[in-house]
Amino acid sequence: MNAYQPGDGCRSTFCADHQPPAAAGSAGAGTSRRRFLATAATALAAPWIVPASALGRGGQLPPSERITIGMLGVGNRGSHSLRAMEPLPDHQVVAIADPRRQRAELAQQQVNAFYAQRLGAEQFHGCDIYNDFRDVVARDDIDAIWGCVPDHWHGVAYSHVITAGKDLYGEKPLTRWIDQGRRICDLVRQYNCVFQTGTQQRSSPHFRQACELAIAGYLGRVHTIRVGAPGGTSYPAEPPCAPPPGFDYDLWTGPAPFLPFDTKRCEWLAMYMISHYCAGFITNWGVHYLDIAGWGCPEVFDKKFEAEGSGELPADGMTDTWMSWHLELRWESGLKMDYSDDDNPNRHGCRFEGDEGWVHVNRDGIWAEPESLLTVQLKPQDTHLHVSPLHGDPYTAHTADFFRSIRTRQNPVSPVESGHAASTLGNVSDIALRLGRKVTWDPQQQTFVDDDLANAMRDRALRSPWNMIG
Repeated sequence: MNAYQPGDGCRSTFCADHQPPAAAGSAGAGTSRRRFLATAATALAAPWIVPASALGRGGQLPPSERITIGMLGVGNRGSHSLRAMEPLPDHQVVAIADPRRQRAELAQQQVNAFYAQRLGAEQFHGCDIYNDFRDVVARDDIDAIWGCVPDHWHGVAYSHVITAGKDLYGEKPLTRWIDQGRRICDLVRQYNCVFQTGTQQRSSPHFRQACELAIAGYLGRVHTIRVGAPGGTSYPAEPPCAPPPGFDYDLWTGPAPFLPFDTKRCEWLAMYMISHYCAGFITNWGVHYLDIAGWGCPEVFDKKFEAEGSGELPADGMTDTWMSWHLELRWESGLKMDYSDDDNPNRHGCRFEGDEGWVHVNRDGIWAEPESLLTVQLKPQDTHLHVSPLHGDPYTAHTADFFRSIRTRQNPVSPVESGHAASTLGNVSDIALRLGRKVTWDPQQQTFVDDDLANAMRDRALRSPWNMIG
């Protein structure tokens, strides 16, 4: 994988209890608990960062006002999400599901130690662990779910969560397949679910600054967007073996085709490079900067575009997603996007280029030409983007924004539709490369234009007995 190398330009400085779900079609799923949390939000809204002395014991909210959370998956992403929650006072993790028993038990120990110290024995009664995510989703005492399952599980698992009347923080990409993402968007609105997509860069002030410079016109007419994301990697084939004790490999596989177990297949990073489970980094990692492109230039998400390019797949081994790629996406207005893996040729991050200047942003900072763009103060009439609660860590800020939305019932900074649109950009790019030709995507119709073969690649049959519900 290519490492990021700093480039030219100027960088600015930043400190860097639910009711049972109602019948399908009802917006009343879980409304009583949601109404209570929304009412409590009135007291919390001003200021958002409440002094610890005002929160009761140890700076904590009373149990009736805490958001109760269930974790689905506590591997790399799930463990990071648990750490991101810790600075925030208004929640409590009460259940964990993971098909790897040892992993679930380790997370349970960490959660129990943290909340026992924070809340005290009289308020904390332990965190339960489960093998099957459906056992967590079925609990009536859980307000929100953290979906940290592998990409191939997103559509099925997220549909179970939403139709159960829970709010959901769903890791990116929204779904493995395009059509699944559209269904998740529909379910979110049907069930009045607060959904935060795990594209946490929107909760970093310098990413918002770059997008506001673009959307408010300070670059002039934006004509080109350049996106660079980490490329893929390959893994040699491994001999089949038995899963380790306590690992329910059949459940981990879920809706994907069942293949013999080996020691690498289910591990980070290999599982992201196997197309049964993930489209590869062209979507899984690229979605972060594709999302920023659409946040700063909404035409990227909303308008019809063409995509074509070339890429390199592994020659052999267990992995079969793109090692490298270079595509051009073109909109009818003349806007184009150059999308590649890092340094092939695009620098890591997202760059907006306009008639009057450019701005480049990534997790290391923000650069612009002319440099004066970095000191622009937005005018009241300019487009101002959603501001997440301020925390030093963007993951914690993104989590705080989700908690705020649970209480207010307003859209968070990364609503489900943006998660679907950004994921679709990656999936359309993948499909164009696999077909080896130009494709045209219409986001309003959610279809490829006059292209039966590309449309057949929007979805895939799932392994029985797994299906999306709702």
